[in-house]
Amino acid sequence: MKYLFEASVGGGIPIIHPMHQCLAANEITEIVGILNGTTNYILTQMIKNGESFDNALGIAQQLGYAEANPAADIEGIDACRKIAILADLAFGRQISPDKIYTEGITNVDSEDVKYAESQNCVIKLIGYCKKDGDMVFARVSPMFVPKESALSGVDDVFNAILVRGNAIGETMFYGRGAGKLPTASAVVSDMIDIARDNCNGIMWTDEGDDFIMDINDSKVKWFVRASQSKVKDAERLFGAIDLTFIKDTEFGFTTPKLTEGELSRKIEEMGGMIKFVRVLE
Repeated sequence: MKYLFEASVGGGIPIIHPMHQCLAANEITEIVGILNGTTNYILTQMIKNGESFDNALGIAQQLGYAEANPAADIEGIDACRKIAILADLAFGRQISPDKIYTEGITNVDSEDVKYAESQNCVIKLIGYCKKDGDMVFARVSPMFVPKESALSGVDDVFNAILVRGNAIGETMFYGRGAGKLPTASAVVSDMIDIARDNCNGIMWTDEGDDFIMDINDSKVKWFVRASQSKVKDAERLFGAIDLTFIKDTEFGFTTPKLTEGELSRKIEEMGGMIKFVRVLE
């Protein structure tokens, strides 16, 4: 019995087959992707049309992009499952979705969109996995994506997946990540491969979870929003930072690269924190 699952990630975008065969000569080091069309559509409405999260979600539901119960999409669960599959393929180690830090877009607001614009970024829900020595790290969360990144221009229900390998460098897979016809295209393609006996087994090991890096040890830049009264505390704790003001009651700034644990300790000491968002490099 043979099972193929091209449609499980990216809808009609060919990604499983290329990773398994076309990129087999590479050591995959990193995958970064917009993996959920519903959340990308909602964020596009917030960015392009100034819609609130609730209004954008309502529009997505009216158009059939979001379910009546959209939790799997907007809470990042769907994207988490997809990055788990990609990480399995890339690193040959089976990663359970419940071991992946997952944060959806339910807390993203119009101020986040404005702060992102002030940093020449857009905000996207990003699935991310990386090999770091013998360890593997994976995460799903909203991130500020610089406009020079190819991912920043991926709008509406489209998906895009950047794969970095030691030989090929960076390559991107782009297309419709959902919808009955794109998904059917991937399913029928798998059926044809099975009928032609044109498929090989995909192998990975399941050796526990001691190879998964703890979220608190992962390093990333952050954009922090804080109460106006905490400017001096922010400068004391984070050093030379450029402050951004779009509201009378708060300010924002980008931190140096810090681990999640380091940020948590600094934020706790500073107090008055409103929100923080990771920044994609």
